[in-house]
Amino acid sequence: MRFLAALVFLFMLLPLLVLIPVSLTSGTLLVLPTPGYSLRWYEDVIHNPIWLNGLRNSLLIAAMSTAVSLVLGTAAAIGIWRMAPRSRGLALAVVSMPIVTPAVIAAVAMFIFHAAIGLGGSMASIVVGHITISAPFVVIAVLASLDVFDRRLMLAAASLGASPSRAFVHVMLPIIAPGVLSGAIFAFLTSFDEIVLVLFLGSPSVRTLPQELFSGIREQMSPSVTVVANLLIVVATAAIVSVELLRRRTASAGGPSKE
Repeated sequence: MRFLAALVFLFMLLPLLVLIPVSLTSGTLLVLPTPGYSLRWYEDVIHNPIWLNGLRNSLLIAAMSTAVSLVLGTAAAIGIWRMAPRSRGLALAVVSMPIVTPAVIAAVAMFIFHAAIGLGGSMASIVVGHITISAPFVVIAVLASLDVFDRRLMLAAASLGASPSRAFVHVMLPIIAPGVLSGAIFAFLTSFDEIVLVLFLGSPSVRTLPQELFSGIREQMSPSVTVVANLLIVVATAAIVSVELLRRRTASAGGPSKE
């Protein structure tokens, strides 16, 4: 069974591994086998202002949307956690709607709304759109950590004179920190890799790295696009590994939830 699982995993991974030798080609075409190996396309990306500007915009947008999503998502998760079990499922379903809504439908709706209020084509429009799709991941991740949180700890803190905000900072937050960090990683990755919303909400003056990658694949198919694709894969892999490490830490440090 493990052997079959390994074969399936290898079959899914091979197309990504092909990008590595192609990005090191000394030629100008995306072909295998390559005529030779060179770092010319890595140098091209490093010194190309188009790619650098796209990377800067992507990092800036992802950082802003992650910060806001972290605050809103954590607050929403705590609010849902405190609800009655029947209401909790409904609230979580409503919060998760941006995740299950097709990206094109959400992008068209946001485009119309943002244009009506004067945000269309700006970086603020993209950030708001990314917050909408990133915050639910924070909610889900924080709720998973709250499942192993003992509610009586907050009552004990209150009985000792701690205010709700002080009890949150010194009691709850250190315990649910792995879930908060996992949510932040998912939110950042969701924003950094997002392309559909950017195509609708962006403008020629605000272009992200995935958008430049999409344009490069559509217009010229230079080996430099494989370099950028490798960068996105490295970022995604690092995020997944980080989330798994946090999950294991939570599982080893936590126990069954206590009501």
